[in-house]
Parts: sequence; structure tokens; C-alpha cells
Amino acid sequence: MHDKMFELMDEQRRTNGFRTLGEMAVLAETNTVFDPFSTLIARDAEIGEGNTFFPGVVVRCDGGTCSIGSGSTFHPSTLLLAADGGRIVVGDGCSLGPGGVQIKANQPGSLLSVGDHARLLNGAEVVGSSVIGDGAQVIGAISAQSVRLAGGDDFTGPDPDRRGAVLKGSGLARGIRLAVGDVVNGLGDFAAAPVERQLAYHPRSR
Repeated sequence: MHDKMFELMDEQRRTNGFRTLGEMAVLAETNTVFDPFSTLIARDAEIGEGNTFFPGVVVRCDGGTCSIGSGSTFHPSTLLLAADGGRIVVGDGCSLGPGGVQIKANQPGSLLSVGDHARLLNGAEVVGSSVIGDGAQVIGAISAQSVRLAGGDDFTGPDPDRRGAVLKGSGLARGIRLAVGDVVNGLGDFAAAPVERQLAYHPRSR
């Protein structure tokens, strides 16, 4: 009974382009996979080493490509979707989640890159051709569409003005361009929110 059930599960995974349970076991030799039954990762996704995949993570390549570096953490319910010729590139040491983060390059020719040590959490969604630079952050239930957040130090960096750009709050952020050390704290339409310097939020950092 159990053998037939596993065979059925593997067939369903293969049909939908996901790694089988055996292939997940191979992935777990160089990465941490807490629950291979609830974790679905595309067979043709490129995965580095030392990543941590919590239960409920889904990485789909539906006519697109996805490349994940090393040492990143993918919290429960994180979704990566590369479709219709879209490309997703995730660097090293990133933190996706907690909070159901979604990254979608599902438009023809779209490239969505997440730099090293970037952080997305609390329901953040990034879609379209977007660049989340090294150390940049998207914090909150934000739909970030075709944005460019300049890279810099991560959120632990001693000088806020040298940290990657930050979007925080909730709402729609479309076409936003932020420089190193910039932060936008928005609610609703981010186009109406002012661009500030992160030093204003962390005055004791210097």
C-alpha cells in the first residue's frame, strides 16, 4: 500500500515538473529540507548548497527558469514562480519569509533578481522585471511590481545610509526606484509616500 502511494505521489510530481521524493532526498544531502512531502521544487530549478526549505515551500518553473544560490532560508508558504519565459535568480544568504512571500516572474522575458542577503517577509510579493539588490528589503504585505531597490549592506550594517534600499508597509509599489540607504514606508499607493533616509529610522547607528 505504502509503495503504491509513493509511486503515485512521484508520478504526480513528475507530471507537474517537480522533483520526486527520491530526488528531494538527494537535494537534502546538501540542503536542509524539513518536510520533503510538502516541499515542491521544480526538477529543472538550479539549487545551490546550504539552503533551508521549510514545509510548504513551492518552486515552480512553468516555462521559465529559476536559479537559487546557497545559504538562503525559505520559510513556510514561500512561492517562487517562473513562467512563460520569465527568469528568477536568488542570490546567497537571503531570507524569504516568514509570512507567505511570493516571487513571480510570470511575464514573457521578465527577469526578477534577488541579491545576496536580501530579506523579504510578512506577506511581500514581488512581480515583473524587478531587482531587489544585495541587502535590500521588502517588509510587509506589499505588492512590488517592476521595482528596483539598490543594493548595499544588509540590515545589520552599521551605517544605515550604506544599507540596501527598503520598502516597508502595505499596499501597491509599482515602478519604484530607490537608491542605497533609501526607505519608503507606505500605506496603500506607494507613489504618494515620501522617500526617506534609513538614518532617520536608526539615528543611533552612527
